[in-house]
Amino acid sequence: MDELIVQLLPEVAGLMITPGAIIGCILLLQSRQPVHNAVAFAAGFLVVYVMIAVSALLGGASDPGSTTPETSHGAGLVIGLIFLSIGSWTAVRQPRPVAGRPRLLRELDTAHPPKAFILGVALGAINPNLFLMISGMSIIASSTVGVVAALLATLALLIAAFIDFLIPIGAYLALGERARTGLDAVEAWMLRNSRTLTLFVLFGFGALFTVRGVVDLM
Repeated sequence: MDELIVQLLPEVAGLMITPGAIIGCILLLQSRQPVHNAVAFAAGFLVVYVMIAVSALLGGASDPGSTTPETSHGAGLVIGLIFLSIGSWTAVRQPRPVAGRPRLLRELDTAHPPKAFILGVALGAINPNLFLMISGMSIIASSTVGVVAALLATLALLIAAFIDFLIPIGAYLALGERARTGLDAVEAWMLRNSRTLTLFVLFGFGALFTVRGVVDLM
C-alpha cells in the first residue's frame, strides 16, 4: 500500500492544482448563496472524477494485477506527451490582448446551485487533470494490492481533487466575510497569471509523466 501511494504522488499533486476549479469556487463564494453554490460546483466537478473512478474499478482496477505494469507505464507516458502537446499549443498560441474570465467562469456570476452544479460538470469534463485521474486509476489497476487498498488509493485521488474546493470553502466557513479579501486577492492573482499557471502545470507534469513513463518502460 505504501509503495502504491508513493507511485501515485505525482497524480495526487497534480489533482490538487486545478486553477479553473479554484477560481470558480472563489467566484461562487461571492455569490448570493456562497456556500451552497460552491458546494454544488464542487459536486459537479467530483461527479466527473467519481465516474472515472467507478468505471475503472468496475473495469478491473479493484482486481489486483488486472492491468499489466507495461500498460500502466505506457498510459502514463501517453498522458505526459498529451500534456506536453497541449502545453506547446498553449505556448505558441497568441494570448488574449485583454485579460478576462473565460465564458464558463463568467456564467458563475449569476449562478444558483443547480446551475453551479452543471457548470462544475462542464468544467470538470474539459479539465486536463482528468488524464491524471485516468493515470492514477491505471496505476492502481496494475498494482498487486488488495481490493481494500485499491479503494483507499482511489479515495486518496478523489480527496486530492477535492482539496481545490475544501480550502476556499473552509476558509469562508471559518472566517466568513473576512475571508473575502484574501480570496479576492487569490482570484485576481490567478486570473492575472492564468497563462503562466497553465503552462507550469502542463509542462511540469507533462515532463514528469513523460520521464517517468520512459524510465519505467526501459
